[in-house]
Order: sequence, then C-alpha cells, then structure tokens
Amino acid sequence: MAEFPDFSPSPAGFDEPLEILRACHERVRRMVEMLIMLREHLREHGADQRAIVSAGTIRQYFQEAWPRHLQDEELDLLPRLQARLRNRATAAAANIAETIDSVLEQHRAFDPLSKRVVTLLKAIEAGTAQRLDDPAVQAFVELYRIHIALEEDVLAPAFERHLTATDLRELGRSMAARRTAAPPAGAAAR
Repeated sequence: MAEFPDFSPSPAGFDEPLEILRACHERVRRMVEMLIMLREHLREHGADQRAIVSAGTIRQYFQEAWPRHLQDEELDLLPRLQARLRNRATAAAANIAETIDSVLEQHRAFDPLSKRVVTLLKAIEAGTAQRLDDPAVQAFVELYRIHIALEEDVLAPAFERHLTATDLRELGRSMAARRTAAPPAGAAAR
C-alpha cells in the first residue's frame, strides 16, 4: 500500500490558482492510484487495518476535496475560459470549447461513479466488505485517465494563454473562500 497522501495545502498560495489546480490534479491522481492499490491489497489481504485506514483516506478525499475541485472548475475556471474564447472563431478556440463540453460531461458521469466508490469505501471502513471489485471502480479509474489527459493536454495550456490577471485573482479568491467555508452542499453525495 502506498504511503498516505499529503492533504496539506499546496505550497502555492491562492494568488497562484493554476498552481493550486495542478497540485489538486496530482492529489486526485494519487487517490486514483491508491484506489487501484487498495483493490489489489484487498484481494490479497482482505480488509485488514491497513485497508480500512486507506479506504477512509480515499473516501475522505472524494467526499471533501474532490467536490471543491470540481466546483473550482465548473463555477470559476471553465466559465472564465469560455468567456475569453467566446468571440474567437478559430479552430483552436473551437477545440477548446469542445474539450470544455467534454470535461463537463465527464464531471456529470463522475457523479454516480464517485457515489458508488464512496459507498464501497465506507463498507470497507465499516468491515462489512472485503473487496473492491466493482465495475464502478474500474469505470471511475478509466474515466479519470481520459479526463485528466484532456485537462492537462488541452485546457491547462489554454488557461495559461487566455486567462487574465483579473481572472486569476478572482479565481484565487473563489478557491480560498471555497476552502475556508463548510464542505460544499452535497459533498458527501458527489
């Protein structure tokens, strides 16, 4: 089993929101890898103490941090990028717009998958399940791999090119407020 992930804030401050988003992507990547390793660990060892603790760590991440990250993208980041590209009639702008649509569609597809994964992780924590062999786990992993490639290969460069200093300040303020507030409404359900 991998070492426990670092949930401490990114060394970047909210004045560097794109750096925070990169750090969030790295944390999600580690959680997905930890989920895969937990599934393998359970097959070999069952729900031992190590598996129970790992399941709790992963569940907590997907109930608390994951919804905030999705909100960062859905409520602030992607709408700002869409606004910057609205009047650009180029092939690159059209590709970015299509990618945004795909990413948002993937966010909607993550919803039932992440709910199922959280339910499974809770059962492992409670000792009522010994395995994580559920189609939702594999579907989540596969969708995430496609999703992160789109975000990092297409959208991240677009954020760097098109977002203004004002956009970044506003994004940073929204992200900070989201992380100092109570967990997002429906966070446990996401």
